[in-house]
Amino acid sequence: MSDAPGTTGLEFGIIIAGHVVVDEIIDSAGQPVPRRALGGAPSYSSFALSSLGYRPEIVTHVGEDFPEVYSRLIEERTRLSIRKWIAPGFKTTSYRIDRSGARRRLWLVSRCRELSFEDFRAYLGDAPAARSLVLNPVAGEISLSLLERISKEFELVFVDSQGFVRRFDKKTGEVGMRSGLDISALAGVDVLKADLEELEAWSGTASKESAIRQLSRFVNTLLLTSGPSMVEVYEHGKLEMKAAPFRVNVADTTGAGDIMLSSFAARFSETKDLKEALLFAVTASTLAVRNYGIEKAILSKVEVEAESAAVKLDLG
Repeated sequence: MSDAPGTTGLEFGIIIAGHVVVDEIIDSAGQPVPRRALGGAPSYSSFALSSLGYRPEIVTHVGEDFPEVYSRLIEERTRLSIRKWIAPGFKTTSYRIDRSGARRRLWLVSRCRELSFEDFRAYLGDAPAARSLVLNPVAGEISLSLLERISKEFELVFVDSQGFVRRFDKKTGEVGMRSGLDISALAGVDVLKADLEELEAWSGTASKESAIRQLSRFVNTLLLTSGPSMVEVYEHGKLEMKAAPFRVNVADTTGAGDIMLSSFAARFSETKDLKEALLFAVTASTLAVRNYGIEKAILSKVEVEAESAAVKLDLG
């Protein structure tokens, strides 16, 4: 049972920017028809934050083909309207995801309109200055130039690497990794989430230590993830703490990283406590993967806070 949406632990909203996605997912070999699922960071994050008692807002685009059933589901669970984000003449961003092998593979099927500075206009100017922004693209819909510009407008900025470092095969659409980006675009970012592959993509080097040094010139805090394993936290290039999640029966990991970053952003914005935010986020994402699809993002704040004691935390 989730906590009731609409309550808030913050005096200001957490804004999640990136594309809402409709995924076609293959869970096992020989599966006759892919499982269709609502996805993308604004979906997983807004569901998670609403159920955890926070007030999310989104900046996104969907196509004219976006299913009405998903529009209603988002409104019911988060009180957010997706209809105002429909981009005429575009299809909704869609991925085909194959989880049946040892390594997850992704293909980009369609891509909606990119985000622009104007899409954030309602949250600028006379809007409350104390706002947190999570930039979590999935298909390059947020450019590095937009990242650099918009990050100057918010008090706390959290970035997920995934949509910035992906490249797409021109013939098949299969997802690979770029190598060597302009990391100076991260100068206004407070927290960057990345795994080892994404570190290499940003920095152009396979050396973990060198990549962390380079990124730490521009980013205060680095969350280094490794799938279902350890999350390491670096502050100004120094390892401050690491957290190992407890064991659960894993059903579906899609969206777990989105839930982790958004719950970290909400808790850190609320408390300014790095340790508390890490424990809360790791617990939320660990509990989430017990369920399939968007339902995994419907969480209980009481359960998350109670189970956070099961996370193994090492300092230094």
